[in-house]
Amino acid sequence: GDFAFLDETIPFYEKDKAGNPLETGTVFEHIQRGLSFTRRDTGTHGLPLLGFADWNDTINLARGAESLFSAHLYGRALTEFIALLKHLERDSAEWEAAYGEMKARVEQNAWDGEWYVMYFDHDGTPVGSHKNQYGQIHLNGQSWAVLSGFASPERAKQAMQSVYEKLNTKFGLKLSTPGYNGFDPRYGGITTYPPGAKENCGIFLHPNPWAMIAETMLGNGDRAYEYYAQINPAGKNDLIETYESEPYVYPQNILADEHPQFGLARNSWLSGTASWCYQAGTQWILGIRAEYDGLRIDPCIPSNWKGFHAARKYRGKFVKISVHNPRGVCRGVKKMLVNGQPVTGNLVPAAITEQEIKVEVWLD
Repeated sequence: GDFAFLDETIPFYEKDKAGNPLETGTVFEHIQRGLSFTRRDTGTHGLPLLGFADWNDTINLARGAESLFSAHLYGRALTEFIALLKHLERDSAEWEAAYGEMKARVEQNAWDGEWYVMYFDHDGTPVGSHKNQYGQIHLNGQSWAVLSGFASPERAKQAMQSVYEKLNTKFGLKLSTPGYNGFDPRYGGITTYPPGAKENCGIFLHPNPWAMIAETMLGNGDRAYEYYAQINPAGKNDLIETYESEPYVYPQNILADEHPQFGLARNSWLSGTASWCYQAGTQWILGIRAEYDGLRIDPCIPSNWKGFHAARKYRGKFVKISVHNPRGVCRGVKKMLVNGQPVTGNLVPAAITEQEIKVEVWLD
C-alpha cells in the first residue's frame, strides 16, 4: 500500500567514466521503460529476443533467437502493471493492447499440438517441439503460459497434462526431456551436461513451484500439492542414502531418471526454490495473498484436506483464518464470513478498521 514508492527517483544502469549515472527516473518510469523495451525488442514472430539467455542461462542460441519464457514474463509483468494502473485510476488502454498483441502472437506461433515450444532459433526453427530430437518439451514453457494468462483454458490444461505425463518423476519435475546426448554448439551450455543432469533434463527445483502455482490457477489442488510434497526436503529423511543432501534446505537440482544416479541432490542452498515454494504454498495452495483492495482468500488444496487454520498480518492487522472443506473439493469458496459478516469476492477488505479479524471460509 506504499504507493509513494512509485515516485522515488533512482538511477538507470548506464554510467559515465566517473561512475555517475547518465539518467535517473522514478520507479514508475523504470517500469514503463522496461516494458516498452521488451515490447519493441522482438524477432521474426514478434516474440521477445533471447539475447545471451533467459532464465535458463545454459541455452545460448544464435543472435535473433526468440524466447517464449521472456514473452510470458512480459505478459505477467503487464498483468501486474495493468492492475496497478487501474487501482491508481490511470489509463491502462495502451498496456492492455500490448498484452493482447503478445498473447495473440504466442497463441498463433507457439502451440506445438500438445504443449508450447520454448524458443524459436534465429532461422525460425522451434526448440522445445515434438519435431526436435532432444529437448522436445520444456517445463517453463508450459507453467509460464498459464502464469502469463496467454494460454487459452483448453491449451493450459493440455500443456500442464503434458508436463505431468512427460516431465514428472517421484523426485520432482524435470526441466525438459529427452536430454541432449553430447555437445552441440547450436544450443550451447545445456549440452555440456550428461542427460538427466542439471539443466539438461535434470530436476531443477527452482521451476517446480511455478508448476505448482500453474496447477492452482487451473484448480488442480491435488496435483499442486503432489508437486509440493515430492520436492520437500523434510520428506527425504528415509531417502538420504540416495538423496545425499540436507533434509532442511532445498538443493539446486536432483539428477533425473535419464541419469544412473537418479535421485541424487546437489548444490544445496544455491537456489531460489525456498522462497518460491513459500509463495506457492501460502499464496496459491492455501490461497492467502495480498491485493490492493484487501486480502484474497482463495484456497486450492488437496481434496482430502478437511480444511486448515492460518494466521497472518496484513497492513498492521492480525487476520485469523479457518477454512472448512466438508465436501472434499480442491477449490471453490461457497461462503466467507469476516468478523461474522458475509462478504463477496473472497476478499477481506483493506478498509476494515478492526485490528483483529476472524475469517471463516467454506469450500464447495
